[in-house]
Amino acid sequence: MVKPWLLNYESYRYVEENGVRLHLNECPWPPPSHVIVEAIQALHKVNLYPDANMFRKLRELLGEYNDIDPENIYPFAGADNALRALFYNLVEPGDAVEFVKPTFNMIPILASLRGLHSIVVTSYECGEWWCIDVERLIDYADKAVMVVLVDPNNPTGSPILKGDRELLSILAKKVNGFIVVDETYYEFSGYTLADMVEEYPNLVIVRSLSKAFCLAGLRLGYIIAHRELVNILSKPYTVFDIPTPTLAAGIAALENHTYVSGVVAKVIELREWMYSELRKLGFSVYRSLANFLLIKDRRNLKNHMLKHGIVIKSVDENLYRITIGSEDACREAVRILGEL
Repeated sequence: MVKPWLLNYESYRYVEENGVRLHLNECPWPPPSHVIVEAIQALHKVNLYPDANMFRKLRELLGEYNDIDPENIYPFAGADNALRALFYNLVEPGDAVEFVKPTFNMIPILASLRGLHSIVVTSYECGEWWCIDVERLIDYADKAVMVVLVDPNNPTGSPILKGDRELLSILAKKVNGFIVVDETYYEFSGYTLADMVEEYPNLVIVRSLSKAFCLAGLRLGYIIAHRELVNILSKPYTVFDIPTPTLAAGIAALENHTYVSGVVAKVIELREWMYSELRKLGFSVYRSLANFLLIKDRRNLKNHMLKHGIVIKSVDENLYRITIGSEDACREAVRILGEL
């Protein structure tokens, strides 16, 4: 009685490899001490279910951070779970979902696990960036019940809509359902469409505190959407779904988030330095608006780096994604690649 698409499709697979982690787009530094202290203090209360007042406070602070009413925001245990909620509540098996290729690998996985028909718009190299055929994206939108875009895109680092309100308006009106924009790398790109959710009730923005807030291990993400849609999407969930230490850390981080701008500035500085150095070495490397770089090379860069204790991600044939790590990690990565 198990649905055939669940039986026939492999789930996300991850094998931990020992080395400096430049493959998961993590923040290379821990969050500041005040965030860690609050998370540790919260451990003394884990015999109790999470406090509903903390959940409400987190929504209020997310509203302040995004300059949006808290009623337009709903937190999840990680942006992955926010995406999962959208795939399991907004579409049904047999529906069509449109997305860009390559993209965040959970998107095609969720599409397959839900028995959806995938409409793929393939991105292509265009100089220092990767581009998509925007007209094709628009043309296919009316065949899809949901359009899912990671912007800036992962793993290319290139913009998709780039905060273009007119383009969003066209897509939101054309799609036969919902448009989801995953803005996980918003802090690095600096553009957003979050302020359009009240104007377009079928628009959902997905965000994360894993990257610029350095809270990947505590799993905290959220959606921004029209308040009526938020009410609908939150029906299967409760105020107890996010662990107490995660709530405490999220609140502390949002109450004093001045460190985030420093994290972003340093990552961008190292990203541009690394891009320049790799270009000097002759590598085909692309510009990025996120916290990683994409390299195209026919050699097995992953194995070469792993032999030297650095883990990078192979994302497609001849394509490798390298996270911007600490300054030492970036310099070591460039040195090791320089051996080739």
